[in-house]
Amino acid sequence: MTSRCRQRRTRCRILEIAAAAATLVASAQGCAHAADIQLGRHLASECMTCHRAGAASSTIPNIFGLAETTLAEVLRAYREKRLANPVMQNIASRLTDDEIASLALYFAATKNP
Repeated sequence: MTSRCRQRRTRCRILEIAAAAATLVASAQGCAHAADIQLGRHLASECMTCHRAGAASSTIPNIFGLAETTLAEVLRAYREKRLANPVMQNIASRLTDDEIASLALYFAATKNP
């Protein structure tokens, strides 16, 4: 291998490492939990069973268009049993932080069921 080839390989490797480091820094500076709207859409099918019919006058709230931070906090509160509702506690107890963030993003972006 020539000196020029070694230099080029070294330069490429340095650029790869720098790109990986930049990605790590960017993800660390972003939100603590990665929200994926497609994952949220997938997970929302279970929520739709009850919340599709939710309205202001019913005991089941309408969560469509709800602020992302609000829904995420409510789901975490159910998961940690700070809010009383056995059905919601059971559902939320199976959700990870990333899944909660994804559901919150999906419902915040979805105005109508």
